[in-house]
Amino acid sequence: DWAMQIPGKPHSEGRNQMIIDMANGEVQDYLIETLSNLLREGNVDYVKWDMNRTMTDVYSPSLPAERQGEAAYRYVTGLYRVLDHIMKAFPEILFEGCASGGNRFDLGALCFFPQIWASDDTDALERVKIQTGYSYGYPLCTMGAHVSGVPNHQTLRITPLSTRFNVAAYGSLGYECNFSDLDSGTLDEIKEQILLYKTYRQLFQYGIFYRTDSIYDNGEAGWMVVSEDRTKAVAMTFQSLVRPNDQRGRLKLRGLDKDALYHLYSLPFKLDIRMFGDLVNAVSPVHIKNGSFAHNMLAKFVKMDGEKEDYKAYGDSLMEGGVMLSPKFSATGFNDKTRVYPDFSSRMYFLEKVD
Repeated sequence: DWAMQIPGKPHSEGRNQMIIDMANGEVQDYLIETLSNLLREGNVDYVKWDMNRTMTDVYSPSLPAERQGEAAYRYVTGLYRVLDHIMKAFPEILFEGCASGGNRFDLGALCFFPQIWASDDTDALERVKIQTGYSYGYPLCTMGAHVSGVPNHQTLRITPLSTRFNVAAYGSLGYECNFSDLDSGTLDEIKEQILLYKTYRQLFQYGIFYRTDSIYDNGEAGWMVVSEDRTKAVAMTFQSLVRPNDQRGRLKLRGLDKDALYHLYSLPFKLDIRMFGDLVNAVSPVHIKNGSFAHNMLAKFVKMDGEKEDYKAYGDSLMEGGVMLSPKFSATGFNDKTRVYPDFSSRMYFLEKVD
């Protein structure tokens, strides 16, 4: 009696489920009472409100035949009534919305959920596209964005951990990795990422967001968040695929105080020598087979410093001319100013107003 179903026709089940009739006031009252008791007794502080069942058999037994055109609408308003009661009764609980991997991202749902899961596709390249699209209509704080394991479950793509974090940081950051499977070096890197995000969380979630490069134009993306008082900013660059001999790159910046002096810098980081494959033999006194035990052991103890960017310039110069970044690696040669930037690489740059 409480399921949506078309009279006289076999019910279409999805995921072995039927759709509860949210247009029915009795159903709404039952859910409000039952969920309130569960949340009250369970010491709950986070709820993900999900629905992955495709809507079919949209016919409400609680409505007369002549009003079935209202069924879908009454379903939604019934859902909103339940959410309204639950959210008001438990303001201390964080509720995150979701449906079908991200398809419930709408202004109506945001009246109740402060954040919504943007997509089950957590691949960094796909998330650049997804979050770029969302940014035209929704603030960053509403986007649930997670760092997940690799190969990615949706695309089987392998992307660097730093890139996965840099993309997910422009939203409500989370992790969905099996930490028990990660080595100590990866766990240490994640700890540093979380500390960095907490330091800049207010800026990432509530700063003024700019798209400085579009992934759809040249395969590269540029994002930037600026504090409302324009004293701080964080910029991010992302590259999908390498273009050979494209050595130079320009960091584009927006939203700064044109008359203010800024300190722009990158954070120090290390490079894994396995990125270079058997090119390591150009400097190694003994031959090292690519992917061998010796290669992996060497990578544990020998780390190479990544490039460093550190400048001071006025806002108008930064916005008009941008910043010419260190040259990319281009088949040969490496020093402390070489930007090793393979497929799916990204960088973060920090700006602070100088008093």
